[in-house]
Amino acid sequence: MSLASIETNAAVMRQLRDSVGKDRISHAYLFAGPPEIRGRVGLEFAKAILCETSRDDACDVCTICKKVEHGNHEDVLDVQKSGNTIRKDEILNIIDRLSFKPYGGRSVVIVDDADTMTIAAQNKLLKTLEEPPGRSVILLLAERKDALLPTVLSRCVQFQLRDDPHLDADTAAIGRQLVDPRQKGQPFYLRAEAIAPHISDRDLCLEVLDAAQDDLRKQLFEAVDRAQYAHVPLIRTAVARIEQARRSLQAGYNVGYTMKHLCLLIDKRETTEETVWRRL
Repeated sequence: MSLASIETNAAVMRQLRDSVGKDRISHAYLFAGPPEIRGRVGLEFAKAILCETSRDDACDVCTICKKVEHGNHEDVLDVQKSGNTIRKDEILNIIDRLSFKPYGGRSVVIVDDADTMTIAAQNKLLKTLEEPPGRSVILLLAERKDALLPTVLSRCVQFQLRDDPHLDADTAAIGRQLVDPRQKGQPFYLRAEAIAPHISDRDLCLEVLDAAQDDLRKQLFEAVDRAQYAHVPLIRTAVARIEQARRSLQAGYNVGYTMKHLCLLIDKRETTEETVWRRL
């Protein structure tokens, strides 16, 4: 398998592949979600990071990919809980192993059930999360983010994973609704109220913005194909406003305010678009 072959969490997969392709891999990640999906994402991301054949994903056929898949790659270090918890000794062992130079370009540490780490284990991991040796990458896999210390969370790029493919379809539908030009004239607050029940957290909002941008790209291609060139700058403005909303969310701005403000800006774009239509 590969990141591209995972059928759920499409926006997350695109972001991970983009980071690998551009060699902008962060030093620590947290994947929170059900055991099967977080384990698969962690494994496929480790393969993509280490694979030397494919540009932005695991090729799944080279020796490196096969060794990671079979659990015997020298540069992939697994941390398993002993009993019900991951204790400080397990973390100390990993820190010690990371002090050695990797066989390849990087070491990847996969800590499953990271939310079972004791407080002492989490505190011991903090320094390594902030400044991992060499180019090593630490992947924390957890059921619940709230079981981890805020200081641990703040040092990780965080993703909330879902195992239901229908939820991806729902996210795409919400994104389309956000930028659907057929809704021009609808007051922004009605649009905001329509999408509000479906946007519960920051990660989901970011996925909705990805879906909205995908829909805007389709609108852009259709406008060019139909020679409706007056629409092109309006669509590009909408894309820029979505990017602005994304940066606000990533900077920690209030989710509800950011999305409502975006709905207001989109409403202005569509009011302008309606004026353009009348001129054509």
